[in-house]
Amino acid sequence: MPSTKAIVLNAAASVIAVGAVAGVVRTWIAPAALQPCSERYATSMAFPLERDGTMVTAADIQARTGGGDASLLQNLHVGSLQGGPVPVAMSIDLPKDSGAPGSSLERKGGISFPWAPRSLKDRVSVCLSYKVMLPEDFEFNRGGALPGLSGQDEQSGDGFLVRPTWAADGSVGMRSFSTLGGQKFKQQADAPGSAIPRGRWVSVEQEAVLNAPEQENGILRIWIDGALAVDRSDLAYRVKPDVAVSTVAADFFYDGDDVSGRSPRDARVWVSPFEVRWP
Repeated sequence: MPSTKAIVLNAAASVIAVGAVAGVVRTWIAPAALQPCSERYATSMAFPLERDGTMVTAADIQARTGGGDASLLQNLHVGSLQGGPVPVAMSIDLPKDSGAPGSSLERKGGISFPWAPRSLKDRVSVCLSYKVMLPEDFEFNRGGALPGLSGQDEQSGDGFLVRPTWAADGSVGMRSFSTLGGQKFKQQADAPGSAIPRGRWVSVEQEAVLNAPEQENGILRIWIDGALAVDRSDLAYRVKPDVAVSTVAADFFYDGDDVSGRSPRDARVWVSPFEVRWP
């Protein structure tokens, strides 16, 4: 018969072994959380909403876009915040029964404009961050689009647009639109259960790492309030190295080109100045 001491030692060894196996399984099931890209990318710049101490206007922003905006003058305003995360932010109107800026509906809601800072040109790895505040009674309806990133090669016409989205239940997702060799592709991912909170400021971060030419290894990650919601590493943004990240696609609108996709009520959302970072 084994001694009491041997029994105790064997039991302790078994506990240690079980703990070690459990630890390995735990790392398989729940790998260590990846830090948001704002904590890993060193160089940054912000979209300026003030100039010489004076807030810019929608007309000032439009002048920078070179005519690439939609519904900017009608639906965007720059104002100061009381107790917000930043002193100055953008408010965006989504009038009742309005469709997206690019929709066929007569009444347009939300905004779309490009911000293409020179420092962002030809980047293959970019982090975009901002904060958004949806009113407590905001209705998600059929879904919509949030600001994202894009890039294009002017000679070939190849390019991409990738941005976070919200679904009918408020959950986060992503949509990627690419033109590769003259052909158009759409890629998407959804993250059920990762609903965007309403009635308070929420941090949104998007990391895009472009794929090697002709390989499907592009990365897209989205964090909501620091929690990783979308993590894809199989995307095809491009087929040639001439395509790189160059622009923040400042889009915010209900997604839909028909009556059912339009804004169900008057709504005003707030967005902080965009920040872009790169290694």
